[in-house]
Amino acid sequence: MNLSAIAVKNINRRRGKTALLVVGLMLAIASLVSIVTLMSSFRGAMDRQLGKYGFNILVFPKSSNLSLTYGGMNISGVSSFKASYLNSDDMTKIVSIKRDHKVTLSPKFLSGVTVKGKPALLVGITPKAELAVKKWWDIKGRGIKNDNDLLFGSAAAAKLGISLGDKVELSGKPFYAVGIMKETGSQDDDSIFGDMRHAQEIAGMNGRVNFVEIATDKTDAVDAIVSDLSRVLPGASVSSVKQAVKYKESALNRLTRFGLTVSAVIVFISGMIVFSTMTSSVMERKREIGIFRAVGYRKSKVTKIILTEAALLSLLGGLFGYFLGLALAQMLSTFVKSIDVSIKPDVYLMAASVLLSLSISMISSVLPAYRAANLSPALALKEL
Repeated sequence: MNLSAIAVKNINRRRGKTALLVVGLMLAIASLVSIVTLMSSFRGAMDRQLGKYGFNILVFPKSSNLSLTYGGMNISGVSSFKASYLNSDDMTKIVSIKRDHKVTLSPKFLSGVTVKGKPALLVGITPKAELAVKKWWDIKGRGIKNDNDLLFGSAAAAKLGISLGDKVELSGKPFYAVGIMKETGSQDDDSIFGDMRHAQEIAGMNGRVNFVEIATDKTDAVDAIVSDLSRVLPGASVSSVKQAVKYKESALNRLTRFGLTVSAVIVFISGMIVFSTMTSSVMERKREIGIFRAVGYRKSKVTKIILTEAALLSLLGGLFGYFLGLALAQMLSTFVKSIDVSIKPDVYLMAASVLLSLSISMISSVLPAYRAANLSPALALKEL
């Protein structure tokens, strides 16, 4: 009879203890798999969102005194509109950073206007660049294609009584509401968007730009971009939203460390369960081991029998633990509805789970196997 067959027969004879060993390994692996899978999925969801929305970096003059706000700029009203501007040299320097970084630039011009007798904020934009920066915009109707097209934020359209297709006069010139944005939860909801050139003409500020919004989907490039902009534009303010992203990443890292610490404790307990189970098994099998030694089994073969049993049980614990951990991760992800978490099987994680289970089992079984191999045949046979 080969060693594997002997190990399988011993496992079948001691189903209660082997079940306890498998459950211990399974829980250890399941806890680790669920935490690793969830954290990996959260990071993947963050990466997808950042890839979609990008990192917004704002470049605007350091001094302004306005009350209607947009992206760090304020407007006090139509009759008292005053603002600072970025000049043509500033714009040339901002554009120059595209040589070193993959970014999208969206310049903006702000103007106070009157619509149906009510003050409103008109934001002059370059439509293609703005849509590249604001990928989350959901527009009812269509975007800006012609010079006299206007796009209304949801709140602006409601407050001004604007519907799709309505004609709007700005400084005596006809414009049309071609699109109304769904609510974004930002200052865009209270704004009106139009072609940059016409917004500048209405205000009599041809060629002026209030600020520039910059987007990049590279996390590690944000600091370099901000540094380069601050260097070439000492008279402008440069800010980014990366700090908020860093805070989320830091919170996620702390949560991951806590989860892994808990899992490490479970792994240790699992190892102790394996050790005590295998030790108890060896003590109960003195007679069997004595017979093996008496009929000529070498110490190495006795050791292999014990370790083979541990290996077979660890394979079961690793596989069952992986699928249990995957199921737990899927169940826990349903409680985080605000994040689009995708739980998918990972063959590499499954292999790592089996290897970890095998490592725990082998390390915990070495001492019991050594004791079994070194049992005196004469003393063991006294048990007969």
